[in-house]
Amino acid sequence: MSNADIYWRFAEILNARDYDKLSEVMIDDFVDHHPGLVDVTDLMTYTNNLKFVVDALEMTAEVEDVLEAGDKVFTRVKLVGKHVGTFLGIEPTHKPVVWYTNELWRAENGKMVERWAVDDLLSLIAQMDYPVPSWDG
Repeated sequence: MSNADIYWRFAEILNARDYDKLSEVMIDDFVDHHPGLVDVTDLMTYTNNLKFVVDALEMTAEVEDVLEAGDKVFTRVKLVGKHVGTFLGIEPTHKPVVWYTNELWRAENGKMVERWAVDDLLSLIAQMDYPVPSWDG
């Protein structure tokens, strides 16, 4: 299985909400770097955080790009959902939300060991009617 295939399996597990299967594609001491959210140093914490986000935003992942180079996999993913739970301190609006994440994954021995993710959180919270700065040129 290629590193890109490992990522595709992760996306399947995520969208199926089959969190117990994450250990098929990620190591127990998985490290996640995610500015604006929380850094993670184990799979249990990552899984709990993932469940929280998925539940609060009824999130599904629509993978648009997967590029593999050596032990790295770059992904560009459209995340789609509905704001049904408190997220980043913002009470549920029940509005649809769409945002992108760009991720760099690192694999070793057939499993993901580390990820660096950057989400467009500004666009996300703007869709939740949270006031954000605007560009007035």
